[in-house]
Amino acid sequence: MLPKWLQKTQHNSWEPEIFISGIVLFGLLQLPEYLNEFRLYFKREVFGLSNNVDNFVGMMITGIQWLSFGLILHLFFRGIWIGLVGLSYVFPSGIKNENLDYQGKFKNRINAIPDFTDQIIRLEKISSSIFSISYFLFMSILGAYSFVVISIIIPVYFFLYLGPYGIEDLANNPSLAQTVNSFTIGVLCLGLIYMFDFLSLGLLKKWRFAAKIYYPLYRVVSVLTFSHLYRNIYYILISNFKKWKVAAFILGFITITFFLVGFNANTSSSSRKLSQLEFYGGTEGTFHSSSAYENLDGGSSYQRASIQSDIVKEDVLRLFITHYSYYDDSVKVLCDYKEMLSSYSTDSLKLECLSQFYMVSVDDSTYSDINWRFHLHQVNKHRGIIAYLDISQLERGSHIVEINHKNWPRKRYQQIPFYKE
Repeated sequence: MLPKWLQKTQHNSWEPEIFISGIVLFGLLQLPEYLNEFRLYFKREVFGLSNNVDNFVGMMITGIQWLSFGLILHLFFRGIWIGLVGLSYVFPSGIKNENLDYQGKFKNRINAIPDFTDQIIRLEKISSSIFSISYFLFMSILGAYSFVVISIIIPVYFFLYLGPYGIEDLANNPSLAQTVNSFTIGVLCLGLIYMFDFLSLGLLKKWRFAAKIYYPLYRVVSVLTFSHLYRNIYYILISNFKKWKVAAFILGFITITFFLVGFNANTSSSSRKLSQLEFYGGTEGTFHSSSAYENLDGGSSYQRASIQSDIVKEDVLRLFITHYSYYDDSVKVLCDYKEMLSSYSTDSLKLECLSQFYMVSVDDSTYSDINWRFHLHQVNKHRGIIAYLDISQLERGSHIVEINHKNWPRKRYQQIPFYKE
């Protein structure tokens, strides 16, 4: 016997459902734009071009799309439900067939329409189910991504960055790449076992022998996917609906989600391919990017360094270098920042440190004693340093300005070709 307070809460659950759906939906529809801005900021300021942030944003946007679709559907059915509740009060007798005076099959169809009570109860069940299922789908997507992050990405990251290896060693060390690949495949296989049980509606839990072996894996993966937050909804669905319908729904959900994640991960990504041309490349030294020229791009969202034009008519080269927070620790180590604080003003010391960190050369000639100044880019609002280099000695023709890092594993920062008239 349910307590009266719970019965009252159940009867009035539509009020918080509509309120939450409306408020949450308003915020959800705006989130994808902010997530894409975060993607660009992360690539620009933290780790450069990274597939991990693309996958994260793609997964989050997909989850938001599912949740938004569910909430819109919920509000749609709730709107019909409210309309019927209001009409049942205004017209308690419902449809008056005698006033319609329909004949034949038209009369039969009117007679087949359920009364107000049956329609309201059915819409109540549909609306409440959609509200819960929307939350379940959203949390399932987050749970799947958290499993990959906690069990694969974080361990591999710590192994490569805190150990004697680095990301660049994966391409040059076959045994290291094989180790990382074997670990990743092994963890994904464990995840696939969990997914099989999820799709089969608990098939492994029904076999006594398999259940004993599967239980430890189930407990671990349940923690990694935070399934305790939505597990009850899953069990309610599979125990109250026909199993083939639930299985077909979950399978369709996973299939559509995979396609959506891939689409959302590549949408608005600065690294996506714009065509399938075979004879086309984007590696440094072979690709001419407009982001390095103020006259062509004006201010790219991902820009390491830039000069005023790809064709330079002046004897002065205006060079702007974007500085990223990711390099701050390396800059401090290079110039003994803490020890030098007593000898310089803060801004002067920062400028001195940056001038030591960045090396600039044109063709084979390295520039020394460059007069750097801090600069805020007028268009893209990047923060960095700017200098004016004398190139009067250069002959007419093609040249390359190269920016390098001192004491940095990836010393070549950027190459910018230009033509001097």
